[in-house]
Amino acid sequence: MSPTVGFFGTTGTVGSALLPELVKANKDGKIKLVILHRESTDLSKLPKELETRVLDLSEAGLEKNKAALKDFDVVVSSVGAPGIDSQNYIVEALVGSANLKTFIPSDFGTNWTEKELEAPGLADIKQKLAVVSKAKSLGVPITQIRVGLFDQFFFAYKAVGVDVQGNTIQKFRNNIQAPFRITTLAYLAYAVAKFVGDESTLTKLANETVVLYDYTPTGQEIVDTLTKIHGKPTEISEYPENQYQEDLQGPYAIGAALKAQWGNNSWGATATEVEGWQTKSYEELFRQWL
Repeated sequence: MSPTVGFFGTTGTVGSALLPELVKANKDGKIKLVILHRESTDLSKLPKELETRVLDLSEAGLEKNKAALKDFDVVVSSVGAPGIDSQNYIVEALVGSANLKTFIPSDFGTNWTEKELEAPGLADIKQKLAVVSKAKSLGVPITQIRVGLFDQFFFAYKAVGVDVQGNTIQKFRNNIQAPFRITTLAYLAYAVAKFVGDESTLTKLANETVVLYDYTPTGQEIVDTLTKIHGKPTEISEYPENQYQEDLQGPYAIGAALKAQWGNNSWGATATEVEGWQTKSYEELFRQWL
């Protein structure tokens, strides 16, 4: 029998990437997909054949949520930052769930150290860790998925100082020699759909941390790729240490912290192997964002 998968958070950067792959897996009979949502959620764009269930993410919703979540093999959440704390109500409702192999909360960030999380601008990340701690304390099996930087943020938002269209890169510490971890949203979606479609894999992933990234270009490989694409040398500028310290205090903290991980080559655990995924060359990948 195919695993029954509850999916909460179908919009946003991660949710909108995961949804098509999970819908495809449902259509192919690899999973039974159930969309979990708040009463107020607009479901008009979802395929009509999908089952949907309402969650009450409040102090009064425990029994309703237990009934909605009782038969899942896995629950996946990709809720955005404003809803991170609401996952605690899901965790509480999953306590004692007989079929549950694992809960995959909305993490989808990099491996942060305790020291890095001391930066004021990274305070919100601690909300995600609090959900994980709650699940562990209540005995709810949980799988954390860690990534590099999503391709959208690397290329479109230039979050770590690489401008593909402008043919520029910021140099910081040793990042020209060190690799950077890029996770394409397509790869994340492929991997999650593959995980949840295999019951034996789900059991193995309980209380584990999965690390997903599909590209690791060094700064020099980025320079070489941009130079080839544009037909002229890539401009290399310095990212000053004082700017790094300033950025850690505010809204650019994640980008600054990732620049430091890159420059220090301090990424932590290496990637979890996912069979069947085919990557492109760096040139093909970069040209998609011109």
